[in-house]
Amino acid sequence: MFEYVFRCKECQHTKKGQSPVKLLPGSPAKLNCVQQRPEKCIFVVTQEAGMPPAPPTNEFMPPLSPPTGFQHVTKSAGGSNPLFAQPSADDNKAQNDIFQQTGTVGFLVVHDENAAAQTHPLRIGPNVVGRKSSLPTADILIETNDVMMSRRHAVIEVTRDKFGQFQYLIAEAGSRNGTFVMGAKDPMRKIKLEPEDLIYLEDNDTIQMGRTKVVLQTTKAASNARDAARNVQGTDYSQTIIW
Repeated sequence: MFEYVFRCKECQHTKKGQSPVKLLPGSPAKLNCVQQRPEKCIFVVTQEAGMPPAPPTNEFMPPLSPPTGFQHVTKSAGGSNPLFAQPSADDNKAQNDIFQQTGTVGFLVVHDENAAAQTHPLRIGPNVVGRKSSLPTADILIETNDVMMSRRHAVIEVTRDKFGQFQYLIAEAGSRNGTFVMGAKDPMRKIKLEPEDLIYLEDNDTIQMGRTKVVLQTTKAASNARDAARNVQGTDYSQTIIW
């Protein structure tokens, strides 16, 4: 176990904690705050316990508070960690322009043999994804007859790192039949989300919720819903995972 000092970005309270994985300064963590305001408190790593404090920065924008039981997982379905990708000034500007004009930071494209084609925009912050029903229970409602897809199935969180790049992470939302992520860079690499996982997504990763598959298109790959759908529609369907 690694020991760290965490600081709440809201009330500045600090406390020590442990993690089974190595964390970078600025990494988020789900902890209970002494102020008893867990819905407002956002803890991040400030330093490794016993080490000198990391230099302060006012530019870092931490992710929103992740789901209950959160465990920081620095992995992605593609086998790399977008946290360590070098930022591109041109990509950042293009994505920022789209965000400022439309509020959109990406798209989920339904690409499945048994569901109608659909494209849904992603917003900054948490986007709850689920099956459409008579009572809307999610931010993104997928029209499908797939009863194995829950009405609140998964959460896609879009945040910004210290370079201003958008990051796309997925977590379970208490689904009954599981969520899988299939990496675009390595289609044979498949991750089944555990309740405590928070997984980094990359462009063209396929997400299977129940038996329904959707594809992530960030605004690096598509500036609007039509382009996102066009990019995905010409590709093969990912093989449905049966478990």
